[in-house]
Amino acid sequence: MWKSLSRRIALFFKRIGDRCKLFHNSLSGYSPFRDKRLWILLTVLSVAGYLLCSRIAIAVSPSLSHRIFILDRSGRTPRKGDYVLFTFSSPLYEQGKRHKAIKEVICREGERLTVDRLQRNFYCEGRYVATAKVASRKEKPLPLFVHNGAIPKGMLFVTGAHRDSFDSRYWGFLEEKTIEAIARPLF
Repeated sequence: MWKSLSRRIALFFKRIGDRCKLFHNSLSGYSPFRDKRLWILLTVLSVAGYLLCSRIAIAVSPSLSHRIFILDRSGRTPRKGDYVLFTFSSPLYEQGKRHKAIKEVICREGERLTVDRLQRNFYCEGRYVATAKVASRKEKPLPLFVHNGAIPKGMLFVTGAHRDSFDSRYWGFLEEKTIEAIARPLF
């Protein structure tokens, strides 16, 4: 019994050895450094990765309903409903550190923005757009931005989709010249 088992084991290892030799022989003479197709593929992937990094934004904030955005840096004027990417700082948020934010344009220059101070509701052209909270999630009081009238030239009123979004309801208008890109939601 032991002799037949040892023969089977020897045969098993011989077959594995033969297969390894076949595989080794099929690769003999191959070098990835001489394969032009591999280098072309790596070059194309590197260039595509470099170009895509400047054209894609990923939002982890719960203040937006979308997570991945394609950035349009063509410089066109944002329309109502567009998402915009801008650099922002406020003493009320992270001790005034500068950071990039994406918000939705709710009301544009020339449109009438009204604020109901009692209810803290915002209306653009008479249509309800948002409500400001009294305090943050950390129980810190939040200021109320108040403006009743036409939005000045070169300014936008922007908000996030989440009720805890820190946006124009608290810090006021966003200047159009500070917009870095228009962000188109991918999903």
